Amino acid sequence: MKAVAEAVQPRPLMPVEQALEQLLALADAAPIRDTERVALAEAQGRVLASALVASLDLPPWPNSAMDGYALRRADWQGAPLPVSQRIFAGHAPGPLQPGTCARIFTGAPVPEGADCVEMQENTQVHANGHVQFLHPLKALQNIRPQGQETRKGEQVLDAGTRLGPIELGLAATLGHGQLDVVRRVRVAVLSTGDELVEPGLPLGPGQIYNSNRRLLVSWLQRLGCDVTDAGILPDDLARTRASLAQLQGVDLILSTGGVSVGEADYLGAALREAGELALWKLAIKPGKPLTFGHFQGVPVIGLPGNPASTLVTFGLLT
Repeated sequence: MKAVAEAVQPRPLMPVEQALEQLLALADAAPIRDTERVALAEAQGRVLASALVASLDLPPWPNSAMDGYALRRADWQGAPLPVSQRIFAGHAPGPLQPGTCARIFTGAPVPEGADCVEMQENTQVHANGHVQFLHPLKALQNIRPQGQETRKGEQVLDAGTRLGPIELGLAATLGHGQLDVVRRVRVAVLSTGDELVEPGLPLGPGQIYNSNRRLLVSWLQRLGCDVTDAGILPDDLARTRASLAQLQGVDLILSTGGVSVGEADYLGAALREAGELALWKLAIKPGKPLTFGHFQGVPVIGLPGNPASTLVTFGLLT
């Protein structure tokens, strides 16, 4: 009797953390290596395929951090200095004339010969245009040195970086109009069951609207995946086989419902025929049943069909 009791004991539920660890290990074992070059404007959310290396110094030349006046400290002995040039951002200055200062604006290149910039609030402009400096001056004050942010040849972003606004702004600052990125993950999404009807169509007896497919397609697109909407698989083994066989060139098949040990287990039967199938029972509610397997070498994750369970398991495990 003891042996019989031990034989019928249910298998322990798998912790969610263990299931996630196994799925991540499978993903790491089959990384996507295909890359493509895209315009910077199209790179939001993409994954950088190779390290981004600075192609120039930032800043590319010493520039002013303030609106004010650039001068050589040794030229100022207490008397006002005449202004010999005006330097705007985007304009190349000439060398600073000895005994003068240059009117300069934020971001403009510091002229050769100047070693400090005084902000305009600390100066007084006389009627003849000469400038009186009101405080002692320090070497390199208010000057952003060349290469302060990065030097040419330095790595500024690692391969595998997810590109967001800050990363794209940095790439733009370095002059990159295009970036090499990993191609998008290709996911086929399908639902199973004769009871499912697309929204907008009339319901028949015992039927419900299919919300899971729209949920998953939208979420995957938001994550940057290239999604194939594979529709609804009917409760028919031959048609299920044919529909799965048409899903060529995808990295993952994501299904909801229809995989169990019941008589209507057509998706599970197709997976057992063409590959492998594992049914995990997770220590989570809602969302206990989860399926993982392969169809002709393509990974398949089967989420529970209940919409709340679909939402929870997708958010935690895919």
